Amino acid sequence: MKLSAGIKPFAWGAVSGAILWWIVLAFGFGWMSSGTAQKQAARLSDDAVVAALAPVCAEKFMAHPNAAVKKAALAKASSWDRRDVFEKQWVTPPGDQSPDMNLVNACSELVLRSGSS
Repeated sequence: MKLSAGIKPFAWGAVSGAILWWIVLAFGFGWMSSGTAQKQAARLSDDAVVAALAPVCAEKFMAHPNAAVKKAALAKASSWDRRDVFEKQWVTPPGDQSPDMNLVNACSELVLRSGSS
């Protein structure tokens, strides 16, 4: 079966137009796939949880009887070992089983910035 001479340019134009339209949607109008939107929403949700729980963690840390000693240990600890300075329940978000490193880092920053030891 022979295709007419106008079909090939039409097909290339349709493919090019579809690709161009996808680029315009993605970069011009902020369109994204549902998977990307879900990942972005999960990341924003995690960031909000960390932002809400970090001050609570820092407050509990500073209220600890050995806060000055623990703060000195926190300052000396490497970023990975800092989670061992905190009590597990302070840096574990509700529903999780293990400490959240983003929460550990945020809480560490608040504790180390606080003026009182």
